[in-house]
Amino acid sequence: MDADLKILTRIAWALAAWCLVFLIVLSGRPSFTNASLPVRGVSDPVVALQMARNTEDVEAVLSDAPSADREVMRVKQYVDFGLIAGYLALAMVIGLALARNGRRHIALLLACAAILAAFLDIRENLDTLRVVNLNLSRINPSMLTALRFTSVAKWTLLAAAIALLAGVTVTRRAWYLRTAGSLSGAGAALTIVGLFVNSVLVWGGLLMFMGLLLTAATLKPLLRLE
Repeated sequence: MDADLKILTRIAWALAAWCLVFLIVLSGRPSFTNASLPVRGVSDPVVALQMARNTEDVEAVLSDAPSADREVMRVKQYVDFGLIAGYLALAMVIGLALARNGRRHIALLLACAAILAAFLDIRENLDTLRVVNLNLSRINPSMLTALRFTSVAKWTLLAAAIALLAGVTVTRRAWYLRTAGSLSGAGAALTIVGLFVNSVLVWGGLLMFMGLLLTAATLKPLLRLE
């Protein structure tokens, strides 16, 4: 059991590093130009496009085709596929570790939420790429509604998965486990709020990922504490 846990822990560390690298790459270059001015106070053009309600919102983020910001958005979506693979694999490893530790119901719920969220995240990226490839005159409301619905469902499932992890970690004695649980819980709550107040959605997502990575980093002591 200890040998298996050690292997799972090392895999979790490697996947956490994978996710961190892709998060850094996503936040780096290529960068959006000063012409990209998302509405409703959303600081990230990627999230702003996910929540776009009309072509005016799309124009504020991307301008009409062709534009440099459309090419940046295209690159960000391709990079995001790597992040999706990372967080899905990490959720599966954490779920497997929890199942081996007797928390099978939590592990099953976590796995289901993560798989559905990853599926929706992939669909969201494909829908975003479709919008990027179209002139403003060819973008219709149904496209944006579908993109926004997929995004809301994805964020909701991610928040649910992270909230499950928070329930496991926040009650532990060690301060670093409580910190992971607090970050996860705060991120999940802020993400749900962000679906209504889009300006805070970016921060909710950031806190959730911080909680997930810290949970992965402390996986071994988490499972040994009862």
